[in-house]
Amino acid sequence: MDFSELLSYVLAVVCVFAGIMIMWGSEDYIVPASGRSLRIPCSFLFWVLAVVFYAMAVVIEDDDENL
Repeated sequence: MDFSELLSYVLAVVCVFAGIMIMWGSEDYIVPASGRSLRIPCSFLFWVLAVVFYAMAVVIEDDDENL
């Protein structure tokens, strides 16, 4: 396991945790101009980033095995 693979796994876990904290946290993120909450879009963004980082780590792992 090289540094970039480990970094991708760590970033994936951090993004999942951030999405969970935003979605089920006590803070409410309201846009002043529209009055809408950003809780669902922001948590979804972090979860998509987590999937991207996880996919990057898996691809790096597969490339190392094929050498």
